[in-house]
Amino acid sequence: MTTWRRQYTHLTTASPEAVWKRWTTPEDWAVDDPDLRVAEFAAPPRVGATGRVINHGTPAQTFTFTELQPGVAMNFRIRLPGAVLSFPHHMRETPNGLSVTHGVEISGPLAVVLGPLVGRKIAAGLPAVVRLVTTNALADMAAG
Repeated sequence: MTTWRRQYTHLTTASPEAVWKRWTTPEDWAVDDPDLRVAEFAAPPRVGATGRVINHGTPAQTFTFTELQPGVAMNFRIRLPGAVLSFPHHMRETPNGLSVTHGVEISGPLAVVLGPLVGRKIAAGLPAVVRLVTTNALADMAAG
């Protein structure tokens, strides 16, 4: 199967718990992602649960959580015609701080077309989103 993927990693002094809270709180998604207008899902999320996201200028998309490992990984996917759009999130402790990675993957028969058309725009926003998640996680920690 063809898969198109990109990712961005950022080091932070935020705790895994603070980053995890931002990943699993629907109200935080639109704060952390400038392209996102609304995110709706039941919190805390569970694998198999669905939600909805609305980006600026696009119709609502339904997504399904496919991975939830507290303090480690979160993933959700959106079905597209001829492809699946996934958003893998990972974090791990390193000697230099917490490594936080956000990615975008498009798999399926149309991945070769949708990667450059859809994935490239999403991937371009990943650095800003990861920085906002980690900056806001630090602010949450400071606020107590």
